[in-house]
Amino acid sequence: MDRRIARGILIGEAPGGTRWAAGYPTEGSLACATAVIVALEDGRTDPFGAFCIVRERDGLTIGDALFHGPPDDRGTLDIGYGLVPSARGYGYATKAVVAMLEWAFTQPDVLRVTANTTDDNAGSVGVMARAGMTVSHGPGGLVRGVAMREFWAPPATNRPDEASAAD
Repeated sequence: MDRRIARGILIGEAPGGTRWAAGYPTEGSLACATAVIVALEDGRTDPFGAFCIVRERDGLTIGDALFHGPPDDRGTLDIGYGLVPSARGYGYATKAVVAMLEWAFTQPDVLRVTANTTDDNAGSVGVMARAGMTVSHGPGGLVRGVAMREFWAPPATNRPDEASAAD
């Protein structure tokens, strides 16, 4: 996501060459776009940013995926993701998370990738599990997914380069 896309999301107008699914941008999209603008204004140039999830079959932007900044001093990188309601349940978020994990683990400073949700968000918990993350339930309904470079392998299904029934 670049400044032009982020600005379009924030003002609610799809920039030229982009098309949005109904319900996009979401609240999460606004948070992603804001994070991009802040990072650019702070002079951040690392590749750990936000990305639009675009459905191949119709070219519509259906969601977002975000690296919450570069890895910390322990090699931990946190991610987030979200889709418009009509795109949920077709494997798009899982494909996006698998792609993020594959790319993240090619970066020398990334040892662990985490994602967080709550136990009432069964879809997001399922995305973490299907993407091959270890899922643990904590106090207050917090759910954390963790993938370790040393142990993580892409799942046999839901790979970003494989066609799905939804595409």
